[in-house]
Amino acid sequence: MNDALTYTNAFSEMLAPLLEFIRVTGFFEAFIFMPLMTIAAVILFIQLRLIIQKNNTFNDTTRARFPKLWQFSYFTLCFIVTNSTAVAFKTMIFEETDYDSFVWYLPWVSPLHFYISSIAGGMLWLIWRNRSSWLDKTICIYVQLGFFGGYWVAAYRLFNEPFELTDPTSGFSGVFLAFWFGLLNWDLAIRYFKAPYESLNKKETLKFSQPHKYGS
Repeated sequence: MNDALTYTNAFSEMLAPLLEFIRVTGFFEAFIFMPLMTIAAVILFIQLRLIIQKNNTFNDTTRARFPKLWQFSYFTLCFIVTNSTAVAFKTMIFEETDYDSFVWYLPWVSPLHFYISSIAGGMLWLIWRNRSSWLDKTICIYVQLGFFGGYWVAAYRLFNEPFELTDPTSGFSGVFLAFWFGLLNWDLAIRYFKAPYESLNKKETLKFSQPHKYGS
């Protein structure tokens, strides 16, 4: 069966035994991996929601005014991490793609989905920590570069695709993507420009605010 498959890049060939095993299970069928990855996204979001209720995420006035909106945007990140990763593995096999012939950019489809997952994962890392260290600011820059790519896709669809309700890649999706990236970018900017002490939780803040006793 391995000889009958065509892999989209060299890395895919290295993972051939794993990809073949996954394919035999039927996981790459959309009606299988999408529900499973959505369930995984829900589980991830539940864990994230427990964390953000304790790490002062909603102490910021911007997020405190519309908590449901921000939580929805955070869930979409969980959904992208799980589903985009599944698609990244799926598109390592040419027979699992929607292409009739091997187009020049096909070797980059899987790495692109891994990159998308890493951007969403980086944003989730920032939300999970809610800190403002040098590491967090570095990840902010990495995520921002990914968002620039998202804005480009939104603009391309907005100005070059027809507006059709039945087509998920139409101009309407460009409007949604522009709003979605703008919302997440707002959250990202708040995290980047936040002073380090603002990311401390109440217990740490109390500890640093207590006077030291000398000579005891």
